Amino acid sequence: MKKLFIASLAAAVAFTMVGCKGTNEKRGDEHLKEGRYRNAINSYLEAKKKGSMSDEFYDNFTLALVRAAETEAKKDLNSDLINGYFDKVSVNMAEVQNAEVIQEYVTTLANIGKMQAAQEGMDYGTIVNAFAKIDTALATAKAKGAGEAAVKAIRTEAENAYVAKNLSEAVGESDPVVSEYQIMKIAEMAPENADVKAALNKSRKGTRGYFLIFGEQIGEPVSRRVDKWGYVMAMPTLKIAPGSLSAELQFWASTGNNTELDPSKIKLVSTTGEEVFAKGNSGWCEAEVLVGKKGQEKIEKKKQSFKGKGKLMNEFQCSVNVSFSYAKSFVPDYIEYKDEFGIGRKYLGQ
Repeated sequence: MKKLFIASLAAAVAFTMVGCKGTNEKRGDEHLKEGRYRNAINSYLEAKKKGSMSDEFYDNFTLALVRAAETEAKKDLNSDLINGYFDKVSVNMAEVQNAEVIQEYVTTLANIGKMQAAQEGMDYGTIVNAFAKIDTALATAKAKGAGEAAVKAIRTEAENAYVAKNLSEAVGESDPVVSEYQIMKIAEMAPENADVKAALNKSRKGTRGYFLIFGEQIGEPVSRRVDKWGYVMAMPTLKIAPGSLSAELQFWASTGNNTELDPSKIKLVSTTGEEVFAKGNSGWCEAEVLVGKKGQEKIEKKKQSFKGKGKLMNEFQCSVNVSFSYAKSFVPDYIEYKDEFGIGRKYLGQ
């Protein structure tokens, strides 16, 4: 009798741990099996609302959402419902246990992102969101240990297709500033692509002396992912030798602030992240000054020399002569200036 009681108790505990399926979850499972994904989702939502769920619930609920998104994408690749389904999956992903379910989710999400990125005539925001789907899939695959290799392959395919479709036109732009902006847009999506890196480095070497003030020349809304520096810099003169770099470094500010230019904050960063700070603290800054005879005064923009610190005015220029010394193994990548109001970078190109 005692053995029978213990056996019954063990069975009851096991049953509790597995969890029983309520009517709504069973109905959801049937809809899922028959491919009625939206009906399955509704049934699973009802089951979740009532709190009657088995250990399989989140796996099957996720499958219903993923397959509903895939079905919707076949009808309308840009449907808002797709994002809605995947948003629900991300909320529940911590509870998903089945590796096959995780793999189906990440590969489906990545493939839809790849297809969205390959569309003709899409605005840049749509392209960014498409690649964001692939990157979300990759991050999830890494975290959950399922599907990572498949998603990496999908991202490579998406990158290569995007580069092949857009890079030659970007490189062929006659205006060097417009060309660099278009290449930088591509680099945001395919930062490790060898052709993009080569094109960007070549462009940066050619635009060392330019202010990259994209908003004045692009002819389209400027993406803040690309045009992200409050301080824009140019180097009308530059000399690079083994172990040293010297230049006239000019600043244009779009931070909305009038502040001091402190040359001691200018640093040179190598391709491996090493840093050296600038020597030199003399130059000039533009300012508005009152000129003319009394009663006939007018405001003009004038260059005023400084030694120590200059005055950097919003949408005005400053220039400072700087030099850097470093080990011969140091490969210069970009010059950076950062203060409490903004940050600027000028990439040199290799």
